[in-house]
Amino acid sequence: MEYTIDALRVNERKEAHEYLAEVFSFPEYYGKNLDALFDCLGEMRIDKITILNSEKGENYFYSVLDVINDLGIETVME
Repeated sequence: MEYTIDALRVNERKEAHEYLAEVFSFPEYYGKNLDALFDCLGEMRIDKITILNSEKGENYFYSVLDVINDLGIETVME
């Protein structure tokens, strides 16, 4: 599957995890932290994540991007 996320919505921790839970349809028990993000994304079959507004990403966005990269998921920055 392919997903699209907006970097502007992933700059602050709390808002980022609420947004990502919605985009990826995470289960109710999603822990809303980077370890939980790694676990939930790792259980999914993701071919590619397109990241909109990547040049405007800041702060927490880079931590989320590190998780995505650690999982070896292809990313396209737009």
